Amino acid sequence: MHRLNYEKKDLGYSFGIAVAVMVTASLALSLIFGENAVGWKFWLEQALYTLCLGGSAFLYAAFVKTNPIAASKLNVKPRLAHMGWGILAIGCLIFGMMPLNCMFLDAIEAIGLNRPKSPFDDPANASVAGLLLVATLLPAFCEEFIFRGVVAQSAAGMKSKLAALAVSGALFSLFHANPAQTLHQFVLGAFITLLVLRSGSLWTGIAAHLFNNAFVVALNYTELGKEEFWRVSTNAGTALPIMFAGLIGFALCVFGYLKTTRSVWTVTNDGQKTDSASVIVLVASAAVCLVLWVSALFV
Repeated sequence: MHRLNYEKKDLGYSFGIAVAVMVTASLALSLIFGENAVGWKFWLEQALYTLCLGGSAFLYAAFVKTNPIAASKLNVKPRLAHMGWGILAIGCLIFGMMPLNCMFLDAIEAIGLNRPKSPFDDPANASVAGLLLVATLLPAFCEEFIFRGVVAQSAAGMKSKLAALAVSGALFSLFHANPAQTLHQFVLGAFITLLVLRSGSLWTGIAAHLFNNAFVVALNYTELGKEEFWRVSTNAGTALPIMFAGLIGFALCVFGYLKTTRSVWTVTNDGQKTDSASVIVLVASAAVCLVLWVSALFV
């Protein structure tokens, strides 16, 4: 008999599986393609890595005898109102977070550490097809399967909904171990969790994640994709007004979303006891991600 829902105890274990798959896949693929693969090798490596990440959701579901489609809410039709508000809010969020990301990176650089950069920004990896498939489409599905389909569904039973959103956003951000996007990924992860749990459909998260990735990729082909445009230290007259407008717009969208849509999110696992082993796995896995995050500052 397969379960149809994830429980609080699944939070630590599912995240632990995701981290184990991430570390294993990263090591294995680096041995196959080399530590600094570029060009088509880079894109193939990234595609295989992302597919392994998505596969961890199905691996965990099989391990705990849970129906992965029903438990992740992939079988629930998306609600257009939820998707519309989500896309509108994320559009505002991107503009609001760009200057904040730059300020965060400036602070890292100011204390003498290397300014983190994304491998996707390497000119040797310039590929429209790669960006569309590997940086846009695949993560929207694969990352949502594990982070909103399993991790967020497990966190949904926490006593505090705000805590569930914060934990889900923090784990999503930490997992990427990418200081250049830490702030954005935290807020994005928490907000997409809200969209999925409130709408009851994983498709809402997939659509929002896909829009976020596609919008960021599109910006890279414009003046808005240049870091210099968002640096408050050199372009405050433009960056700051856009930042405040974006953050206010995001806040208004969240408010409008909460006021105009119906929520199906109910805390159903509140009576369950805390699984100490799951908590230990969660903390240990988060610690591994934190070490990887810090190490990225010294590369």
